[in-house]
Amino acid sequence: MSKQDASNDPLDSLRKLVDDWEKRIDGVANKVMGTDGFSQAMNQTQKLGLRMQQGFQDAMAAHLKNINMPSRGDVTRLAESVQALNQRMARMELLLEDVLRNTGAGTPTARSGPPRTRQPPSQRKGEPT
Repeated sequence: MSKQDASNDPLDSLRKLVDDWEKRIDGVANKVMGTDGFSQAMNQTQKLGLRMQQGFQDAMAAHLKNINMPSRGDVTRLAESVQALNQRMARMELLLEDVLRNTGAGTPTARSGPPRTRQPPSQRKGEPT
């Protein structure tokens, strides 16, 4: 493109306009945001947002309680309790394995009822197979 074509480019004037507009907005925003009043207003807005969020959470917990449903806190407490029980069981299993290993008792067997002494017909002595 020649210099004459570049000066007649309609997008070039638009770019300059946008750049100028951005610089002016940036200057005004920096002046406004640098004041103590702006900081206080933002702080109050943030506090209001947090109060609204807490109020919503309280209202939701009350609603869930009315319809006999657990809240997020209830589910979290339950999950923490289950996790603590799992950790305790894992520790107990390790201790039991150590005790069995040290006594030479082997692994415990879970059996209900009397021991099985009757053998299938194919393993009985004195009978033809």
